[in-house]
Amino acid sequence: MQKYAILISYLGTHYCGWQRQKGAQEGKSIHEAIEAAIKRITQEEKVSLVGSGRTDAGVHALGQVGHFTVTRKRWDPEILERGLNSLLPRSIRILRVVEVEAEFHAQRSAIKKQYSYYFQQGLCELPQFEPISWWIRKRLDVEAMNRAIQPLIGEHDFKALQASGAKPGPTVRTILEAEVSFEPIGFPIGGLAFDPESGFGFVRVRVLGTGFLKQMVRSIAGTLLQVGEGRREIQCFEEILATKRRDLVGPTSPGRGLWLERVWYPKLEIDFHSRVRLQDSSYGISSQS
Repeated sequence: MQKYAILISYLGTHYCGWQRQKGAQEGKSIHEAIEAAIKRITQEEKVSLVGSGRTDAGVHALGQVGHFTVTRKRWDPEILERGLNSLLPRSIRILRVVEVEAEFHAQRSAIKKQYSYYFQQGLCELPQFEPISWWIRKRLDVEAMNRAIQPLIGEHDFKALQASGAKPGPTVRTILEAEVSFEPIGFPIGGLAFDPESGFGFVRVRVLGTGFLKQMVRSIAGTLLQVGEGRREIQCFEEILATKRRDLVGPTSPGRGLWLERVWYPKLEIDFHSRVRLQDSSYGISSQS
């Protein structure tokens, strides 16, 4: 028996989310698509793929992490990586496969996660970026948005910011970093994308925390949008946290602008920006560079 961790990138546009939803067409979740590919390669009768978190319909990932166990044979991680990518649709890519010890758990072993929400800015919507961001006609006040998000840093009860109808459970979470910035569009090369006077770019809402509630980041983004448009006071999150009133939260932003960018683990570094490397022998990663 051998357990593997996988680093996953996907475009969530045409999926019902990471996990299959009630009433959704079979095979339309990212989870189902990857599980089916694993079964086909390994010839395992049962494969259980566990993700670090469940992204909603339309949400994207650059650094989703999952794990699964196989029993029939031990596989070379690079062969699994190539095989999975040959079977998966182009909207889902496996960036890395590594062997891990039995105690590793993609969700429970995670110590922090980073999400970013992207608002597209400019004279009009650039169609190339419509599936991965939310175009806002009005020029947003990034400085006001950045000031507004700061009270979220620290340990708080974020009950007001979770989705209506979410399952009961603890709602206290810790936000380690939170910021809003303007990011120029660097692709395609040339043209208006590089002209600072054109206004084309992304307003990025970046939140790093130990855990998140359902639709929490999209609720934060929707509230910040109102701040950026001058329709909400900068102190709005202070009131929301103090009163825990859901009706004070702005509208939930659409899923297409949200990205799960990275998940951290105490003994395993697995991310898009660097090769997987051994940090502690207890997880038995098979290769390093």
